[in-house]
Amino acid sequence: MSWKRANTITGPTAEGSKYFKRDKVERRIWRKIMDNHHVLFLAPRRVGKSSIVIEMARTAPEGYACIWQNIQSDNSIPIFYKRMCDMIKESLDIYSKTTSSLREFVKGIKITKVSKDGVSIDTVEIDYREQFFNLLEKVKETEVKVVLFLDEFPDVVWNIFKHEGEAAAEKLLADIRSLDDEKFKRNFILVLLGSVGLSHIVKKITGRDDRVNNLHKEYLYALNDQEAKELLRQLTKGATMQVDAQAEAYLLNKMGHHIPYFIQLLVEECDELLEEDEIPHLDSRTIDKAYSRLLQKNERFTDWDSRLSKYFPEKYPFLLEVLRECAYQNTLTIQEIFNISKKHQNDLEFKKDLDDILVADGYLFEEGGRYRFNSPLLRDWWKNRHPKLL
Repeated sequence: MSWKRANTITGPTAEGSKYFKRDKVERRIWRKIMDNHHVLFLAPRRVGKSSIVIEMARTAPEGYACIWQNIQSDNSIPIFYKRMCDMIKESLDIYSKTTSSLREFVKGIKITKVSKDGVSIDTVEIDYREQFFNLLEKVKETEVKVVLFLDEFPDVVWNIFKHEGEAAAEKLLADIRSLDDEKFKRNFILVLLGSVGLSHIVKKITGRDDRVNNLHKEYLYALNDQEAKELLRQLTKGATMQVDAQAEAYLLNKMGHHIPYFIQLLVEECDELLEEDEIPHLDSRTIDKAYSRLLQKNERFTDWDSRLSKYFPEKYPFLLEVLRECAYQNTLTIQEIFNISKKHQNDLEFKKDLDDILVADGYLFEEGGRYRFNSPLLRDWWKNRHPKLL
């Protein structure tokens, strides 16, 4: 039998036919951009935020020059501002291909080349920060709005802090805040994507979290029931695997909170099992077996654990116990979480940590006064990873 696989993608970003349209999220972010607001778009890694903004950049309305890049590796002020200059130039270059009015302007933009360490061939150091702000002054002369989608920006702040020190990280944050000035926002907007809360990174570096209050936050929410069904049908359209209404309901119920990444993981695993057995019809037994196999694949979930210990080492014991208890009990009340916080001397900040880390970064969600894991897969993996000693 020639097997045609489901149209899943669980590694690189989902683009083109593999992208599941998220109209509501796109509209919310575009509304902020059109109102001249810089945006902080938060969601856990690999749950779809990059795919969303890539699609937004690709389908931007007339008058918007947009580009996305993952900037996670940037670790110095020169490297960061060199990238900003190059991205502005590239976004305008792409935009000018659809309109003649900008072509001569773009040709006139010159970005001095520089090596990775920020020093040119003739050893003259280039001030890319100065070039960046000079370039913004030139962009103000146009009728175009440049929108840069910067993926994993909190990591960059952290990297600069680690490599260049607190003063450099503070300077970067001050510069980002200065871009909120009306003289820039008519023609230049940043959409900063993050897998960890930027406010917590900032507070860890500066002792304050008000340095990024000017950014308008957006979160990537789970799909509703109808959207989840549409995603499942998009994934299996034309595939050998056949999913009837009963299997569809069972799979989605198994997943609980409908997060596209986790649905795709389970569909992909089901597809592999069915291909092995050369059986096209999906049933509950195969779904249960695929679910169990996924829990053994640690590489899918270890990042969720390691990022907490990396960015919040002093809070990690508290966060770990909340997640462990929630995994074993299935739900926790706010009172139960408060009781845990008292054991860790974190009762003054426990609600902020709960909202800004565990909820905002996609571990838990609140419903009816109780907190639950966003994904049963992550919940059950957490139980296996962090067993409760009785």
